[in-house]
Amino acid sequence: MKRIGIAGATLCLGLLSAPSWAQLQPNAPWPAFGKDYQNSRRTTLGAPTNGSIRWIYSAGSFTFSSPIVAADGTIYFGATGGVYAVRPNGTLRWRWNAGYSAATSTPAIDANGVVYALVNPSDAILVALNGSTGALLWSLYLGGSNVLSSPAIGPDGRIYVTNGEVPGGYLYCINTDGTIAWRLYLGMEANSTPCFGSDGAIYVGSARHLNAVNPDGTFRWRFPVFYPVQGSIGISGSRVFFGAWDNAFRVVNLSGVQQWLAPLNSPMESGVAFTADRVYFTFNLNELRAYSHTGALQWRHSGAYRASTPAVGADGVVYAVGNRGSTMYALNPANGLVRWATGIGTANWYGSPAIGGDGTVYVVNGDGRLYAFGPLGGFLWAGGDVDGWDGDYTGTTAVVQFYQGDELKYEMVAPVNPDGTVELNDTPVGVHDIKVRIHNSLFGRAPSVALEVDRPAAIQVRLLNGDVNADNIVDDADLLYILMHYGQHAPDYDLNGDALIDDADLMIVLFNFGAIGE
Repeated sequence: MKRIGIAGATLCLGLLSAPSWAQLQPNAPWPAFGKDYQNSRRTTLGAPTNGSIRWIYSAGSFTFSSPIVAADGTIYFGATGGVYAVRPNGTLRWRWNAGYSAATSTPAIDANGVVYALVNPSDAILVALNGSTGALLWSLYLGGSNVLSSPAIGPDGRIYVTNGEVPGGYLYCINTDGTIAWRLYLGMEANSTPCFGSDGAIYVGSARHLNAVNPDGTFRWRFPVFYPVQGSIGISGSRVFFGAWDNAFRVVNLSGVQQWLAPLNSPMESGVAFTADRVYFTFNLNELRAYSHTGALQWRHSGAYRASTPAVGADGVVYAVGNRGSTMYALNPANGLVRWATGIGTANWYGSPAIGGDGTVYVVNGDGRLYAFGPLGGFLWAGGDVDGWDGDYTGTTAVVQFYQGDELKYEMVAPVNPDGTVELNDTPVGVHDIKVRIHNSLFGRAPSVALEVDRPAAIQVRLLNGDVNADNIVDDADLLYILMHYGQHAPDYDLNGDALIDDADLMIVLFNFGAIGE
């Protein structure tokens, strides 16, 4: 059913102590766009990633949305086709549509498992859905136009949401039964995802202000800006972080007094992510920057960003979507250097990552493909049999490479057991072509190996011998190495396991001459 909101002045229903109210879902690794009440967009959970794609789910539906992750691992996001719930293995759990687009809304989930999303962004409606089944619990008409914001669940359990441009411009406070507790007019536009202070204050952007709003729906103070404040607002201790379309990023204190300002050379649409001593943000078609909380620029990465709000992993790595919305970047928190970068296809200017409990990083591209970048948490048992090797493999090492398509995603070096086996922990997760090289062998390939945290994989490869200089071909250079060390005790160049370079090694090179590894 649809409920029409009460027009006009602020109305407070005095339900702050209602026992049925719930907050953000406990134990959910990423229950809302901002991740927590402060919109820190930082997690302390899970392992790091390496850019390997674990799986892709395709909604086949345009979107500017971003994902959230529930306590059971379900991933929720919005698109023109509605609201989607995807299991942690990449299969669809449910989709709710009813003819409404949710292309610009990132959902939020509360402690009762209710998922809230804004749909119909040209004439907004807030819907409450059963997180398990997708069944509609209630809907509430909010109006407005060009709605880009997402619902936030406050510490009091109520839902706070803005409703875009005129006839919007309101901040709504909504009870969990779908009734309006109050609404407050902020200006001609309100397209910001709020955050919450420890005293219940709500901080939210609008067309000309950053607004601090009391829990009863009245203004506490308003900080003026020249152009709209969009994206998510962040609060850390006594500092409130926000950017605006007037080409500036600002920090104010809890009284609304500016602490510092960073001038930008283009508008800022994104929100922020922060740690105990850093704050991160992007701005239009330009950089991702890292500042100290006191305003010192730490580093910048020129990645043609637009409005992706960063996310910070448990190891401090900063994730954001750049290259005009088509590339996922993972950046070193110390210096901003690229750890890895992976294309995600159709651009999503506003695509902002979310991080699961095991460290999987999720992002949605512009045509509704949900990408899962797996953590370094898999296990691989690899067995290798090197042609011509006689004896055990004690003292040798293996190089193991993990490919997706033609792209090398990860490389590991490990000692080889006497029987020619290698045991690898914390491998990439996902389906990979795996290449193995033991000592002076060529690389052998095992195609399409599925690696998962809870499912060890095993491969066995036969390896051609004689690649002494490790260029993956047996040729004149390898023959020269053998001839130069002929008659010597030289384990590094040994091909048959006796540590002596002699006719046996020479014959292996000649027999395999011209061979190329996989």
